Amino acid sequence: MKKIQRRETIAGYMFITPYVLLFIVFTGIPFVIAMGLSFVNVKYITKLDNLKFVGLDNFVRFFSDPDALAALQRTVVYSIMYVPLIMIIGFILAVILNKGVFMTKTLRSMIFLPYVSNMVAVAVVFKLLLSSKGPVVGLLMKVGLENPPILLTDARYVLPTVVAISVWKSVGLNMIVYLAALQNVPKSLTEAAYIDGATRWQQIWHVTLPVVSPTTFFLTISSLITSLQNFTVIQSLTQGGPGQSTTVMSINIVRTAFTRFETSYASAQAMIMFAIVMLITLVQWRGQKKWVTY
Repeated sequence: MKKIQRRETIAGYMFITPYVLLFIVFTGIPFVIAMGLSFVNVKYITKLDNLKFVGLDNFVRFFSDPDALAALQRTVVYSIMYVPLIMIIGFILAVILNKGVFMTKTLRSMIFLPYVSNMVAVAVVFKLLLSSKGPVVGLLMKVGLENPPILLTDARYVLPTVVAISVWKSVGLNMIVYLAALQNVPKSLTEAAYIDGATRWQQIWHVTLPVVSPTTFFLTISSLITSLQNFTVIQSLTQGGPGQSTTVMSINIVRTAFTRFETSYASAQAMIMFAIVMLITLVQWRGQKKWVTY
């Protein structure tokens, strides 16, 4: 029996070893290097002879930098819009497609397809659709709107538009995960609630949501992290514009590192973002005891 357990243990370690090694090489080591860089004065073209320890100067500079603080504010706004939208829409789609609706499998595939699509290709399509001569503007003019906004170039609407596109692209993953969770909701509970006279909404609120609360907790954390990893979608759609309207932290960090060549300051900004994510995650872990049912 011990030999079998030992073989299973060895097999388990063999399976996880490639992931651990790749994680260390591509995530662990760069993270440690970035942390070290945040405490020195390195620039992209700085000679090592000029290297010196500056302590917390880069972090202090961040909190006195109006552009960086504005980027942080936009990041918060982006996350506040993105996370509730993708969670709610993903759950609603899962509930609808969990039942025997017409063409269920086809609809599931269609909703999930954008998630595996290339973001650059998606951006090209939406730029054409939302351009001044695109079909969206033409449709708005036909229904009576004289001066319809150009959603990707109007500073008032561009950030919500980018959020909406990002949700459209990624909601398929949330839907699939929720679909898997809904398969484990005991029918006996929903049937008992129905017999007791509960409406469909009451069944969802008092039965379904508590049962899938661990999945909701997982998706909330993963969606929050995804909302902060928004460089590709914004760079593809707006490049941070118009003006600074969509310059969030990820865009600002890349510009600081590779346009202004301030490597250490960019690393400090990345560490601040990491600290914010960790703080929010810890709060969620502490708060899950009150609403997550295992």
